[in-house]
Amino acid sequence: MSCTTFFDATIPTHLGIYYLHLILLIMTSLSVGAILGLFVKTQAKLTMLSQLVFLPSLILSGIMFPSSLLPSLLENLGKLFPATWGYRMLIDNKIGPYYLFILLVIFLFSLLICWGCLKKKRCYFLFQNDIITRGDDDEIR
Repeated sequence: MSCTTFFDATIPTHLGIYYLHLILLIMTSLSVGAILGLFVKTQAKLTMLSQLVFLPSLILSGIMFPSSLLPSLLENLGKLFPATWGYRMLIDNKIGPYYLFILLVIFLFSLLICWGCLKKKRCYFLFQNDIITRGDDDEIR
């Protein structure tokens, strides 16, 4: 384990819980990315928008430097991003329902936005200029 040798990192005491937390963090981040993907027409715009969302989340979360160095407004703004809660959850090495609750709320809120967007077809670009054909040759626009 080079991480323990070179970086003085500790191995989590509860590996199963650690991996469950990590899976929840990944699912939450992917759901936020799905929201971005539903509201942007082109891949180039999506790349720019995702950088505008995820780079500040890394900076404001405390991953790059301690968030305590930030003004309180920016520190509180950072709490809106899943990276903040995921980072705290993973470095605390504790089983904390508080972090799980926050990430689950962000995840469920993101899923609700995605579902609402797809349900109401507000993401017009998904259906714009596309013809989906059924087996019985009925066309849906």
